[in-house]
Amino acid sequence: METSQSTTVSEAVGIYIGSLKLPAKQEGAHRELFRFVRWCGRERDLARMAPSVIGDYADQVVGRGTTPLAAEHLQVVKAFLAYARKKGLIETNLAQHVRIRKSRTRVVSRPAQDIPPPVALTTGGRADLVSRLRKLKGERVPLAKQIQLAAADKDVRENVPLEAAREQLGHIESRIKSIENVLISATTLDPSAPLPQGQESTVRLGARISIKDLTTGRETSYMLVSASEANPVLGKISDGSPLGKALINRHVGQEVEASTPRGGVRYLILDVSS
Repeated sequence: METSQSTTVSEAVGIYIGSLKLPAKQEGAHRELFRFVRWCGRERDLARMAPSVIGDYADQVVGRGTTPLAAEHLQVVKAFLAYARKKGLIETNLAQHVRIRKSRTRVVSRPAQDIPPPVALTTGGRADLVSRLRKLKGERVPLAKQIQLAAADKDVRENVPLEAAREQLGHIESRIKSIENVLISATTLDPSAPLPQGQESTVRLGARISIKDLTTGRETSYMLVSASEANPVLGKISDGSPLGKALINRHVGQEVEASTPRGGVRYLILDVSS
Protein backbone atom coordinates (compact mmCIF):
# COMPACT_ATOMS: atom_id res chain seq x y z
CA MET A 1 0.00 0.00 0.00
CA GLU A 2 1.87 3.07 -1.26
CA THR A 3 0.49 6.45 -0.24
CA SER A 4 1.59 10.07 -0.36
CA GLN A 5 -1.21 11.23 1.93
CA SER A 6 -0.61 11.87 5.60
CA THR A 7 -1.56 9.01 7.88
CA THR A 8 -2.23 9.29 11.61
CA VAL A 9 -0.51 6.97 14.07
CA SER A 10 -3.83 5.33 14.86
CA GLU A 11 -4.65 4.73 11.20
CA ALA A 12 -1.20 3.30 10.47
CA VAL A 13 -1.38 0.92 13.42
CA GLY A 14 -4.81 -0.23 12.29
CA ILE A 15 -3.44 -0.99 8.82
CA TYR A 16 -0.50 -2.89 10.27
CA ILE A 17 -2.59 -5.00 12.65
CA GLY A 18 -4.89 -5.88 9.78
CA SER A 19 -1.88 -7.22 7.85
CA LEU A 20 -0.87 -9.68 10.57
CA LYS A 21 -1.79 -13.27 9.83
CA LEU A 22 -1.39 -15.28 13.02
CA PRO A 23 -4.03 -14.57 15.71
CA ALA A 24 -1.49 -14.90 18.55
CA LYS A 25 0.87 -12.40 16.97
CA GLN A 26 -2.01 -10.11 16.13
CA GLU A 27 -3.23 -10.08 19.73
CA GLY A 28 0.25 -9.45 21.16
CA ALA A 29 0.91 -6.64 18.69
CA HIS A 30 -2.51 -5.15 19.41
CA ARG A 31 -1.77 -4.85 23.13
CA GLU A 32 1.64 -3.18 22.75
CA LEU A 33 0.72 -0.98 19.79
CA PHE A 34 -2.34 0.34 21.61
CA ARG A 35 0.05 1.70 24.26
CA PHE A 36 2.19 3.19 21.50
CA VAL A 37 -0.84 4.93 19.99
CA ARG A 38 -1.80 6.45 23.34
CA TRP A 39 1.78 7.60 23.95
CA CYS A 40 2.16 9.32 20.59
CA GLY A 41 -1.38 10.65 20.23
CA ARG A 42 -4.02 9.07 18.02
CA GLU A 43 -4.21 11.97 15.55
CA ARG A 44 -0.46 12.64 15.21
CA ASP A 45 0.85 12.56 11.64
CA LEU A 46 3.12 9.51 11.51
CA ALA A 47 5.21 10.94 8.67
CA ARG A 48 6.14 13.96 10.83
CA MET A 49 7.08 11.89 13.88
CA ALA A 50 10.39 13.04 15.37
CA PRO A 51 13.00 10.33 16.16
CA SER A 52 13.23 11.73 19.72
CA VAL A 53 9.60 10.70 20.31
CA ILE A 54 10.48 7.11 19.46
CA GLY A 55 13.51 7.23 21.76
CA ASP A 56 11.44 8.61 24.63
CA TYR A 57 8.86 5.88 24.14
CA ALA A 58 11.59 3.23 24.27
CA ASP A 59 12.79 4.67 27.60
CA GLN A 60 9.22 4.55 28.93
CA VAL A 61 8.86 0.88 27.96
CA VAL A 62 12.13 0.01 29.71
CA GLY A 63 10.74 1.68 32.82
CA ARG A 64 7.70 -0.65 32.77
CA GLY A 65 9.61 -3.85 33.42
CA THR A 66 12.72 -5.99 33.01
CA THR A 67 15.08 -5.60 30.07
CA PRO A 68 14.19 -8.91 28.30
CA LEU A 69 10.48 -8.07 28.36
CA ALA A 70 11.16 -4.48 27.32
CA ALA A 71 13.15 -5.72 24.33
CA GLU A 72 10.26 -7.98 23.34
CA HIS A 73 7.74 -5.13 23.59
CA LEU A 74 9.94 -2.73 21.66
CA GLN A 75 10.41 -5.29 18.89
CA VAL A 76 6.66 -5.05 18.21
CA VAL A 77 6.90 -1.28 17.68
CA LYS A 78 10.08 -1.67 15.65
CA ALA A 79 8.36 -4.16 13.32
CA PHE A 80 5.45 -1.77 12.89
CA LEU A 81 7.71 1.17 11.98
CA ALA A 82 9.66 -0.99 9.53
CA TYR A 83 6.36 -1.99 7.92
CA ALA A 84 5.26 1.65 7.76
CA ARG A 85 8.43 2.64 5.90
CA LYS A 86 8.15 -0.29 3.53
CA LYS A 87 4.58 0.70 2.66
CA GLY A 88 5.51 4.34 2.15
CA LEU A 89 3.68 5.65 5.20
CA ILE A 90 6.92 7.27 6.40
CA GLU A 91 10.16 8.20 4.66
CA THR A 92 12.47 8.23 7.69
CA ASN A 93 13.75 4.97 9.15
CA LEU A 94 12.20 5.48 12.59
CA ALA A 95 12.67 1.80 13.44
CA GLN A 96 16.37 2.37 14.07
CA HIS A 97 15.50 4.61 17.02
CA VAL A 98 13.61 1.82 18.80
CA ARG A 99 16.33 0.54 21.10
CA ILE A 100 17.16 0.17 24.75
CA ARG A 101 19.54 2.93 25.74
CA LYS A 102 22.45 1.83 27.90
CA SER A 103 22.59 3.53 31.26
CA ARG A 104 25.87 5.05 32.43
CA THR A 105 24.97 4.47 36.05
CA ARG A 106 25.66 1.21 37.84
CA VAL A 107 22.50 -0.72 38.61
CA VAL A 108 22.30 -1.89 42.20
CA SER A 109 20.24 -5.01 42.71
CA ARG A 110 17.59 -4.83 45.39
CA PRO A 111 15.66 -7.62 47.10
CA ALA A 112 12.21 -8.38 45.78
CA GLN A 113 9.45 -6.33 47.40
CA ASP A 114 6.53 -8.59 46.47
CA ILE A 115 6.36 -10.45 49.79
CA PRO A 116 5.56 -8.10 52.68
CA PRO A 117 7.14 -8.62 56.11
CA PRO A 118 5.10 -10.84 58.47
CA VAL A 119 2.29 -9.06 60.26
CA ALA A 120 -0.07 -9.94 63.07
CA LEU A 121 -3.80 -9.91 62.31
CA THR A 122 -6.76 -9.99 64.61
CA THR A 123 -9.27 -12.77 63.95
CA GLY A 124 -11.70 -10.18 62.61
CA GLY A 125 -9.02 -8.63 60.41
CA ARG A 126 -8.11 -12.00 58.87
CA ALA A 127 -11.77 -12.78 58.23
CA ASP A 128 -12.19 -9.40 56.53
CA LEU A 129 -9.19 -10.01 54.26
CA VAL A 130 -10.46 -13.47 53.35
CA SER A 131 -13.84 -11.96 52.48
CA ARG A 132 -12.22 -9.27 50.31
CA LEU A 133 -10.09 -11.89 48.58
CA ARG A 134 -13.15 -13.99 47.77
CA LYS A 135 -14.95 -10.94 46.36
CA LEU A 136 -11.98 -9.92 44.18
CA LYS A 137 -11.62 -13.41 42.76
CA GLY A 138 -15.32 -13.37 41.92
CA GLU A 139 -14.83 -10.15 39.93
CA ARG A 140 -12.23 -11.78 37.68
CA VAL A 141 -14.68 -14.00 35.77
CA PRO A 142 -16.95 -11.29 34.29
CA LEU A 143 -13.89 -9.15 33.50
CA ALA A 144 -12.26 -12.03 31.62
CA LYS A 145 -15.43 -12.46 29.56
CA GLN A 146 -15.55 -8.71 28.92
CA ILE A 147 -11.97 -8.83 27.65
CA GLN A 148 -12.80 -11.73 25.32
CA LEU A 149 -15.70 -9.81 23.85
CA ALA A 150 -13.72 -6.58 23.48
CA ALA A 151 -10.79 -8.44 21.93
CA ALA A 152 -13.08 -9.61 19.13
CA ASP A 153 -12.95 -6.03 17.81
CA LYS A 154 -9.52 -5.84 16.17
CA ASP A 155 -9.74 -2.12 15.34
CA VAL A 156 -7.16 -0.56 17.68
CA ARG A 157 -8.52 2.90 16.99
CA GLU A 158 -11.83 2.19 18.68
CA ASN A 159 -10.94 -0.57 21.17
CA VAL A 160 -10.84 1.55 24.32
CA PRO A 161 -13.07 -0.94 26.27
CA LEU A 162 -10.46 -3.68 25.80
CA GLU A 163 -7.64 -1.63 27.29
CA ALA A 164 -9.85 -0.38 30.13
CA ALA A 165 -10.91 -3.94 31.01
CA ARG A 166 -7.30 -5.09 30.97
CA GLU A 167 -6.22 -2.29 33.28
CA GLN A 168 -9.04 -3.08 35.69
CA LEU A 169 -8.18 -6.78 35.67
CA GLY A 170 -4.53 -5.94 36.30
CA HIS A 171 -5.53 -3.87 39.33
CA ILE A 172 -7.67 -6.73 40.68
CA GLU A 173 -4.90 -9.27 40.16
CA SER A 174 -2.48 -6.98 42.00
CA ARG A 175 -4.85 -6.67 44.97
CA ILE A 176 -5.41 -10.45 45.02
CA LYS A 177 -1.66 -11.09 45.09
CA SER A 178 -1.13 -8.51 47.83
CA ILE A 179 -3.85 -9.96 50.09
CA GLU A 180 -2.71 -13.55 49.47
CA ASN A 181 0.86 -12.62 50.45
CA VAL A 182 -0.37 -10.99 53.66
CA LEU A 183 -2.51 -14.00 54.58
CA ILE A 184 0.35 -16.44 53.89
CA SER A 185 2.86 -14.61 56.08
CA ALA A 186 0.55 -13.25 58.79
CA THR A 187 0.05 -14.69 62.26
CA THR A 188 -3.33 -14.49 63.96
CA LEU A 189 -3.67 -12.90 67.38
CA ASP A 190 -5.52 -15.03 69.91
CA PRO A 191 -7.47 -12.72 72.23
CA SER A 192 -8.03 -15.60 74.68
CA ALA A 193 -4.31 -16.40 75.04
CA PRO A 194 -2.96 -15.54 78.52
CA LEU A 195 -0.59 -12.57 78.65
CA PRO A 196 2.77 -12.62 80.44
CA GLN A 197 2.50 -11.47 84.02
CA GLY A 198 2.50 -7.70 84.27
CA GLN A 199 1.63 -7.18 80.58
CA GLU A 200 -2.15 -6.97 81.02
CA SER A 201 -2.11 -3.16 80.96
CA THR A 202 0.46 -2.87 78.15
CA VAL A 203 -0.61 -1.46 74.76
CA ARG A 204 -0.22 -4.21 72.13
CA LEU A 205 -1.59 -5.27 68.77
CA GLY A 206 -5.20 -6.35 69.01
CA ALA A 207 -5.80 -4.43 72.25
CA ARG A 208 -8.45 -1.77 72.72
CA ILE A 209 -7.03 1.41 74.23
CA SER A 210 -8.87 4.28 75.88
CA ILE A 211 -6.96 7.56 75.84
CA LYS A 212 -7.56 11.14 76.92
CA ASP A 213 -6.43 14.24 75.02
CA LEU A 214 -4.74 16.30 77.75
CA THR A 215 -5.40 19.54 75.88
CA THR A 216 -9.12 19.17 75.16
CA GLY A 217 -10.04 16.56 77.76
CA ARG A 218 -11.70 14.44 75.07
CA GLU A 219 -11.64 10.68 75.65
CA THR A 220 -11.40 8.26 72.72
CA SER A 221 -11.18 4.51 72.29
CA TYR A 222 -9.19 2.72 69.57
CA MET A 223 -8.12 -0.77 68.62
CA LEU A 224 -4.45 -1.06 67.68
CA VAL A 225 -3.99 -3.22 64.57
CA SER A 226 -1.48 -3.77 61.76
CA ALA A 227 -1.56 -1.56 58.67
CA SER A 228 -3.28 -4.36 56.69
CA GLU A 229 -6.52 -3.94 58.64
CA ALA A 230 -6.34 -0.34 59.80
CA ASN A 231 -9.60 1.61 59.41
CA PRO A 232 -9.79 4.88 61.38
CA VAL A 233 -13.50 5.20 60.59
CA LEU A 234 -14.11 2.00 62.56
CA GLY A 235 -11.73 3.05 65.34
CA LYS A 236 -8.89 0.77 64.15
CA ILE A 237 -5.53 2.56 64.00
CA SER A 238 -2.28 1.17 62.62
CA ASP A 239 0.73 0.48 64.82
CA GLY A 240 2.68 2.35 62.12
CA SER A 241 0.63 5.55 62.47
CA PRO A 242 1.97 8.45 64.59
CA LEU A 243 -0.49 7.70 67.38
CA GLY A 244 0.07 3.95 67.13
CA LYS A 245 3.84 4.38 67.39
CA ALA A 246 3.40 6.60 70.43
CA LEU A 247 1.11 4.08 72.19
CA ILE A 248 2.68 0.70 71.41
CA ASN A 249 4.30 -1.00 74.43
CA ARG A 250 3.21 1.82 76.77
CA HIS A 251 1.16 1.23 79.91
CA VAL A 252 -2.01 2.45 81.60
CA GLY A 253 -1.32 5.73 83.41
CA GLN A 254 1.51 6.79 81.10
CA GLU A 255 1.45 9.97 79.05
CA VAL A 256 2.52 9.89 75.41
CA GLU A 257 2.93 12.52 72.70
CA ALA A 258 1.91 11.97 69.09
CA SER A 259 2.52 14.13 66.03
CA THR A 260 -0.73 15.35 64.45
CA PRO A 261 -1.64 17.92 61.77
CA ARG A 262 -2.13 20.42 64.61
CA GLY A 263 1.25 19.64 66.13
CA GLY A 264 2.34 17.46 69.02
CA VAL A 265 -0.57 16.30 71.20
CA ARG A 266 -0.20 14.66 74.59
CA TYR A 267 -2.46 11.80 75.63
CA LEU A 268 -3.02 9.89 78.86
CA ILE A 269 -3.59 6.12 78.56
CA LEU A 270 -6.69 5.40 80.58
CA ASP A 271 -7.31 1.71 79.91
CA VAL A 272 -6.08 -1.28 77.89
CA SER A 273 -8.23 -4.35 77.28
CA SER A 274 -8.33 -7.38 75.00
